[in-house]
Amino acid sequence: MKNVLIIEDNKMMAQILAQLLRNSVQPQTLLYAGSTNQAEAIFAKSKLVGYSLDCVFLDLNLNVPLDGLPLLTQIKQDFPDLPVIIVTAENEMETVKKVISHKPDGYIVKPLSMKKLNQCLEKVHQSRQLNAEN
Repeated sequence: MKNVLIIEDNKMMAQILAQLLRNSVQPQTLLYAGSTNQAEAIFAKSKLVGYSLDCVFLDLNLNVPLDGLPLLTQIKQDFPDLPVIIVTAENEMETVKKVISHKPDGYIVKPLSMKKLNQCLEKVHQSRQLNAEN
């Protein structure tokens, strides 16, 4: 995993996730967006320069509850092969069902840990391998 985008409005949480990723998958590039607008600008630029991302970690509640869902939908529409992992404190069943209906590639409940991150990345990797074989 070379190029990773973290979309998270809490800088401390973004730094924690970035450090976990550095210790786990050692990405070459870690990009950060603190809002949906910043994320959209990064995606627009990546289209222009042909820069490809390998994975996105998306906070579910950026500025208001569940405002990450429209961005998830947009990413999946524009970049169907790009893995998007939801990172959130939300673990209520109704919220989880709503998020899962938008088909993220992973779902990590805060607080973050190396174990949770690695388990999620392994599931994404296995899912990608199965899809490539079919």
